[in-house]
Amino acid sequence: MSARNGAAQHTYDERSHRPRVRLMPISDMPHGGAFKFYSDAALTTEITAPLAFSQSTPSPTASVKIVYLGSVASGKTAGAASDPGVDQIVVSVVDSASGSGSPATDIKLALTSGGLASATAGAPLNVGTQILSGSANAVSIYIRVLDSTGSVGTHTDLSLETNYMVES
Repeated sequence: MSARNGAAQHTYDERSHRPRVRLMPISDMPHGGAFKFYSDAALTTEITAPLAFSQSTPSPTASVKIVYLGSVASGKTAGAASDPGVDQIVVSVVDSASGSGSPATDIKLALTSGGLASATAGAPLNVGTQILSGSANAVSIYIRVLDSTGSVGTHTDLSLETNYMVES
C-alpha cells in the first residue's frame, strides 16, 4: 500500500565544484503494487535503495535530479487509499535516523524544475488524485538536494515514500 523509495547518490564533480547525482535502485512497494519510482521517463530502471548522498566537500552546491512515479503495468490506476480519486497522492521525504546524517530539510520536491525555487525544504509533494499506468502518464518529481551537514561522507538516512495507495 505504501511506496517507500529512494532516489539519488551524490558524488563531487571537481571540474564544476558541484555534487553529481547518480541514481541508485530502490525497494518495491510493500504491498507489491505496480506503481514504483524509476530513474528514467520510460520506466525501465526501477529505483530500489534509499537516498544516498556522498559529499566530498564541506561546502556543496545544490544539485537536481528527476525521478518518475509510475507503472509499466497496463490498465492500472493508482489513488490515495483514504479516498481514491479525491484525496491527493503525496510523496514525502522520510528521515530514518533523525539527528544523524542529512535532515529531510536538505531535500526540496517539485513537479517542475521551476517549482523547486518556491518549494519548502522537507515538505511533502502532492502529485495528483490519481496516476494512470504507462510511461506517458508517469509523474516527474524534481528533487533538489543541498546537504547542510557540512561533513564529508555518505548519508543514507533519507528516502521517498508515498501515502497509502490503492490500484484499480
